[in-house]
Amino acid sequence: MTRRDEVLEALRCAGEADVSGEDLARRLGISRVAVGKHVAALREAGYQVEAVPGRGYALTGVPDAPLPAEVRRYLQSALWERLEGGGVTGSTNADAAALARAGAPHGTAVLASRQTAGRGRLGRSWESPTGGVYVSAVLRPPFPPAALTGLPLAVAVGVAGALARFGIEAGVKWPNDLRLDHGKLAGVLLEMSAEADRTAWVVVGVGLNVRRAGSEIEGAAYLEDVAGAVGRAEAGAAVLDGIAEGYRLLVAEGFASVRAAFGERDVLAGSEVRATDSEGRLIAEGRAADVDGEGRLRVDTSDGVVAVAAGDVTLVGNGR
Repeated sequence: MTRRDEVLEALRCAGEADVSGEDLARRLGISRVAVGKHVAALREAGYQVEAVPGRGYALTGVPDAPLPAEVRRYLQSALWERLEGGGVTGSTNADAAALARAGAPHGTAVLASRQTAGRGRLGRSWESPTGGVYVSAVLRPPFPPAALTGLPLAVAVGVAGALARFGIEAGVKWPNDLRLDHGKLAGVLLEMSAEADRTAWVVVGVGLNVRRAGSEIEGAAYLEDVAGAVGRAEAGAAVLDGIAEGYRLLVAEGFASVRAAFGERDVLAGSEVRATDSEGRLIAEGRAADVDGEGRLRVDTSDGVVAVAAGDVTLVGNGR
């Protein structure tokens, strides 16, 4: 916990009572000037801190944003050692990758309430308006990259399970989307630095549509549609808990358990699908079966079963 977090916690514990700067300084072992600077930083982050002359400070409002101090209050997993961000950034994946390259430990995460240069699969941009939660986590798995092919599915399954705390049952669309019946709820993006036999780090990015905030993404579903008013800090904690659970499932139980869990949430199984590569070229068209032991989507075509390792998959007839 940083000094700023300690100041925030002291104000939070005081409730509606005022806490003098002198009392905060004495309690935390810092100067009153330092207290003032931390209070100013909290206000800049969106906290409402009132100062009453002769009486002190009072916390009167908390922003609806995935700020680290707020997210930590809802976390259930002990994996997360370091949380950063919470406001507006270019790309949480880029921020997390930079931290990973600088030696950030396993269990570091970057959060944002909006991205101005979000990234999606296959090098595409990711629309990241205010109203969503954007999370990128640094993992340092003790495995070669070949053992991590199932991680995107594991994360998607884990996040879907964590969102059940809000009373929703999200499906998973191969290879990395979470869906409600009426649209895309979240997406998963992985980037890594690795050699043939060693993984230096993996950045797991998840973008979750929490609520509409003056704009609506075409084809999107929102957490508020089913769960009502959910705070973005609470939603961010659920995403982090889901990433942690997906990673645990893959590492502790292997891909067979991931595959079984995915099968229970697979929204494509039994449907007519069309799989294309990044250039739009057809890979396979037919009935989606399941995923194989390497995490590839098996499509039953007129020429036999085709295992799709990567690409875009849409339902024939509605383009989802």
